[in-house]
Amino acid sequence: MSTRKGGFRLVLIIAVLAILLISTLPAGATQFSGGKGLTMVQFPTLLPPGALNIKLHTRAFAKSLNNYTLSNGTGAVSFNFGFTKHVELGLTQILYQDLNLSARNPNNLEQIPDDTYIRVKVGNFPFTIGNNYFKFGILNQLRYRTGIVDNIYLEPYVSSGIEWEMDIMISYFSNPLYEENALAVHFNLGYLNHNDAGIDTSMFKASQELIYGLACVYPTRMFDFYLENSGSFFTNYPKEFIYSRENSIWMTPGLRYKMFYGVSLTLAADILLYQEDERSTPVLPGELPNYPSWRMNGVISFNPSTTFYKQPTFSTVDDPKTLRKMLRERKSLFEWVVDEQEGLEYIDLELEKIKAERKKAEEELEQLKQELGVQ
Repeated sequence: MSTRKGGFRLVLIIAVLAILLISTLPAGATQFSGGKGLTMVQFPTLLPPGALNIKLHTRAFAKSLNNYTLSNGTGAVSFNFGFTKHVELGLTQILYQDLNLSARNPNNLEQIPDDTYIRVKVGNFPFTIGNNYFKFGILNQLRYRTGIVDNIYLEPYVSSGIEWEMDIMISYFSNPLYEENALAVHFNLGYLNHNDAGIDTSMFKASQELIYGLACVYPTRMFDFYLENSGSFFTNYPKEFIYSRENSIWMTPGLRYKMFYGVSLTLAADILLYQEDERSTPVLPGELPNYPSWRMNGVISFNPSTTFYKQPTFSTVDDPKTLRKMLRERKSLFEWVVDEQEGLEYIDLELEKIKAERKKAEEELEQLKQELGVQ
């Protein structure tokens, strides 16, 4: 049984890496989202009830041309709150957006603030396929036009209406007892309606996209290494004067540094792998890129304690108290293992891992006693 499981994992990892490296399908994903997720790909795992996550997002691009430097920058903040075990609420506000060629007034080259996202994530639903552990969730989001300027050059297309997006999220965890400390693969697939067809017109005549994201995460105690593939495929294109109406593919390698239990820093680079032939009218001059060839992303994530949920925000990730708290948070998983018949399989599958972790913890405790001089 363990050999079969190990073989499945190996095949899955190889397949995911192959897709990430050579994918040729136009694809896309959610941006500037908070809670548990990466730069673009989101997880079906939710924050604990009462927990709060705050993220500061930044994204920038610059390119030297013949007579000037073309640049684009975006800054945003997101707030996510664990409402129940299976529901999480999110709000993202884009605080700053460069306008560049999009500026209607040459003296106003930035927009403060830009648009607002409202998100509801329903997730934390475990299921198994054979001996393999997965989680499922759905992310619903609305984007409200709170900025004045739309159709922003070098940015994904956004209409002047209220846009709706729904994403299906499925994640595979190689170790269900330690989801965030073991290899994981995450997949998002969704639908985006730009709601730009006009009054008294069917919503299905509006610009529409299929949304896609795929990621593989390899965690260590202090760092998470990940690779994402994302983009969008227009099933109904926007008007010809829109800047970003071409399909594209992006690759995003990233690194997350866990400074404290509740504070982390993420650095990632979006690399343009493919863009569709120019569809906008008029066509931009040859020296101007249709999409940026790269973008740098930075995220600071902060998980403070709230009235409803206390956590050791500034404890180090290897603090013994922090480790005990992590074990308490996994109590719900053990309850599922006991209550659900299919979960009983994990008792045998993970027994050796549990024993190994316990032995390691006992060795660390003994070493700590020796350092403190405790008999």
